[in-house]
Amino acid sequence: MFSNFKERFISAIAPDLPPLPGSGERNSGGHHHNQHHHHSSPHQRLRFGGSGGQPMPDKFPYARPPFLQLLTPDELRASADHNVRPIIVPRDINLLPWGTGYAECVNSGKSEWNEDQGAFCRQVLSDPEHKHPDLPYTYFGIFDGHAGYGAALAASHQFHHILHEKLVDCLELLLPRDAEANSGVGGGGDGTKLNPTFPHPIYFQRRVSKDELIVGALESAFFNMDSLIAQDSDRYRDAGGCTACVSLFIDGKMYVANAGDSRAVLCQRRATRAEKPHANATDSGIEPDPLEASCYPVPFSADHTPETERERLLNVARLKPHLMGQHYVAMEYAKRPHIKDMGQRILCRQGTMRGWTYKTLTREDLRMPVVNGEGKRSRLLGTLGVTRGFGDHELLAINTGIQIKPFLTPHPDVRQRDLTQVVCIPDEDNRDGDYGVLVMATDGLWDVSENEAVARTVFQTLSKYPTEKHRYTMVAQELVARARGKINDSGHWRLADSKAAATVDDISVIVIPVSQYYKEHVEWTQNYKRDLEHRRRQAQANMAQEAVNVLNGVIAEEAHVVEEEEEGEVVVHEARTAQKQPAKQQHSEEAVDQTLVVELTPALKQMQLKDADAAAADSGKEEDNGKEQEKEATTTRQQTPQQQQKGRKGKGKH
Repeated sequence: MFSNFKERFISAIAPDLPPLPGSGERNSGGHHHNQHHHHSSPHQRLRFGGSGGQPMPDKFPYARPPFLQLLTPDELRASADHNVRPIIVPRDINLLPWGTGYAECVNSGKSEWNEDQGAFCRQVLSDPEHKHPDLPYTYFGIFDGHAGYGAALAASHQFHHILHEKLVDCLELLLPRDAEANSGVGGGGDGTKLNPTFPHPIYFQRRVSKDELIVGALESAFFNMDSLIAQDSDRYRDAGGCTACVSLFIDGKMYVANAGDSRAVLCQRRATRAEKPHANATDSGIEPDPLEASCYPVPFSADHTPETERERLLNVARLKPHLMGQHYVAMEYAKRPHIKDMGQRILCRQGTMRGWTYKTLTREDLRMPVVNGEGKRSRLLGTLGVTRGFGDHELLAINTGIQIKPFLTPHPDVRQRDLTQVVCIPDEDNRDGDYGVLVMATDGLWDVSENEAVARTVFQTLSKYPTEKHRYTMVAQELVARARGKINDSGHWRLADSKAAATVDDISVIVIPVSQYYKEHVEWTQNYKRDLEHRRRQAQANMAQEAVNVLNGVIAEEAHVVEEEEEGEVVVHEARTAQKQPAKQQHSEEAVDQTLVVELTPALKQMQLKDADAAAADSGKEEDNGKEQEKEATTTRQQTPQQQQKGRKGKGKH
């Protein structure tokens, strides 16, 4: 009950704010009142499924990028106010790395919600065997949705996971390794063998560089993202389509992949020796920079529109004429043919032709061209204004119902820059100018802003905020503000400087300080070298310890052999002693017997002189005396040989 009252209250104070997706308004014709130049009319989309024509659920609930921290429904509605068109920036600039700036603005009524999405991710490639140091990388993405927010939202949630999997696939080839690792076939400089699961480039017939691996990872990730959206079409609501422009910072290099008409421009400035503060700068605005002539843009992407890809599209139509049905023709004419021109000659070119030729006009030439219009007004099959990106699997051409997806492709153009080759003199204090500031933005910015003007705005704003931590956020906010313009009394948005029409599209801008990434990369490189040196020392210590252990083992084995030899000699000596011992014992027993004979002779003589009766009476005593004599004999046997020898000497003297 309270929620219903809250909805009515918000609608009363802000009737132009749209209801949140999923609040019962999801099936109101796709909520695209004004047809955008990118998408078809709402009834051309297959937006419902399931039994009874019930709307299918969204895969991801609508939200703005997480780093903006727009968490409540009220904040989401406020960000989509078409009358105010507020510029949204992150509340906490520390959420984005390197002080990267971000700003966005909703359209002026073209669609109910901001269909742009931004994303970033910081990840680490780790060696499961811990033989190589971890390799960190950072990714930024910006996605411009059309015919709905589903494709852009899905890409912002899932693309970085797909890209990470692709990088992990070639993990063994991307991780930094010792320079000596490539010196020997089949092993590293430290004697370790390469993992056979991940073949090393030395095993390939054709040499494959790291750049080609990373470019391949980006390209395959684009194709997989598009396939994932196609697979989800059976379970979730039609996601529409989106363009994609992503940047990847890894291993000291910058890679930019683009599919569609979003754009990435590297803004640079030539170094100047003397740079004085602006005396005429006021708080009301940014004065022109005296050094603006030194600012220049370097495009890092190309727009993919029917105008720029006319050759590819006509070639597809020429090779696969069944895709056009009976409604289109794969020709380009210097003048639009009319039925009154039948039978006359007309200038034209077919497929991939660069020059022009004449042909006689036939009825087939009266069909609609596959590509018509020029510049930003060019259309594919009279419907779509972009020719690369994600989604659009269920998009049908206006009035003909021909599928458009066969003419589209998610294949991106990838450009790169090796930041380790950039020459930057510290005394000139021109890090942003030498390394550049990468501006990634949707076509809402580029429709009304030239690359050169964007580069000037970047460095003018940076010079106004020379030390502030949020200076790149201020750059993004300034770019969005200039492209959005101001609303006049008639309710039209106009550019502030020229009074020309401002953009009516969603605007999203990411401003990346490339020098800040390179500074981080240098610190990582130093840590990596220290870790590598530590690994080398540890390996050397292990080898030395192993050598010591081997030497100790050899010494111990030799000592054991000597000990066994000594034990063998002791055994032989004891055996010889044991052989001599019985002879000595036999000689001793003979001596004892002789002694007993000598000792018993006087006693027998005395006993013969006694009376016979006394001898009979004392027979018991004789038995006792016999036992005592046996005991005495035993005692005599137990005497040592020395004692027996002394006894024999004594007896002899006696």
